[in-house]
Amino acid sequence: MEQYEDIKSELQQELHDLQQNVEQHSTFHSDVWQRSVKRYSRQLYWQNVTCVIILVVIITASNLILLEEWPWWLLLPVDLLVSMIVVDSLIATNGLRKADVQSREGLLSLRESVHKSTTYSKRKRILIQVIGIIGSVMIYVYLFFHDRFMFFTLLITSLIFIPIGRLTGKRVKKRYDELDEEIEELLKEE
Repeated sequence: MEQYEDIKSELQQELHDLQQNVEQHSTFHSDVWQRSVKRYSRQLYWQNVTCVIILVVIITASNLILLEEWPWWLLLPVDLLVSMIVVDSLIATNGLRKADVQSREGLLSLRESVHKSTTYSKRKRILIQVIGIIGSVMIYVYLFFHDRFMFFTLLITSLIFIPIGRLTGKRVKKRYDELDEEIEELLKEE
């Protein structure tokens, strides 16, 4: 009988050791996921800020150059469109800047920021498309009647860069989706 008690206590001790080992491994795994999510969200935030800065510089420079040749009312829809996209992008990705991955509420907030960054409401998407189409048509019509060389140059450039922009958009969306999956993994573990 004593022998069974010894075996039983020995097995209980081994089970306890195994449970502690699993807890340590689980904590390590969770810490690695948390650091990964934090690093990834920070990278996406800075990538977005860099793109916004580059876009603002390009639009400002093109306005300064084109304002001498083009009327102001032609540049206004394009500036409005780019401004809407820039401001919305900065607001949406602000939650990625200082991601709280330690708490469940922080992870839920981070997940919401990721969803905001990748999706537009139907109304906002329609507004952006309408402003973009109106601005593009105004520019193409103006150039067709005033500067045919620039018209064809812009048309060819647009045909080249639209597919590149779509591919880049898909790649960026894939990165946000990967971050969303990592956040979901962390939420499952808690």
